[in-house]
Amino acid sequence: MLTDSTAQAHTTALAQGMAHRPALTALRAGRVVAVAHTRPLYTGTDAQKGIEDLSLLAAAAAADCVVLSWETCDTKIACGILLDAPETALNVLIAGEDGQYMHVEFPYTAHPIGGPTRTGLQGFRPQWHTPIQSTNTPVLEPVQRAMERSFAHRAAVAPSGLDSTVVWMQGHGYSVNLIDARPPAEAE
Repeated sequence: MLTDSTAQAHTTALAQGMAHRPALTALRAGRVVAVAHTRPLYTGTDAQKGIEDLSLLAAAAAADCVVLSWETCDTKIACGILLDAPETALNVLIAGEDGQYMHVEFPYTAHPIGGPTRTGLQGFRPQWHTPIQSTNTPVLEPVQRAMERSFAHRAAVAPSGLDSTVVWMQGHGYSVNLIDARPPAEAE
């Protein structure tokens, strides 16, 4: 479900000439607690920090699983990472607090679509190719740090509370949605 909604969000963004902004979905006990997308980013270290700071939401939510998503080319350019060749792919990484993760790349070819967009940019339609799945293989450094900090910083962030973390993130330009912040029901 999360992969489908991420692909749909990216398809919608491409139609407007943009890309899916890096995002983090925090889950606890199998329920989606909250979703955040990066704030507007400057190229270089600001973009890297903006992606890494997505982990604040997962830590404050006491997430036991996170889903990180990003577009390869757009994220590499934003972070100042060398592009060997154009690598258009939507990425979805599912990570547990045990340090294990699954990374799936959804490569695509972007085809121009006609007509003006509301952004004034050229719109594109993705032609999706066969997904590439890997387990615990290196990912982009800022994404790796966001994943690790989602669990490592839980004790430092949690005392300030989920609500105050959401307010702080929104105040800094992140788009954050609380979905189901209720604690899981105790087993009887």
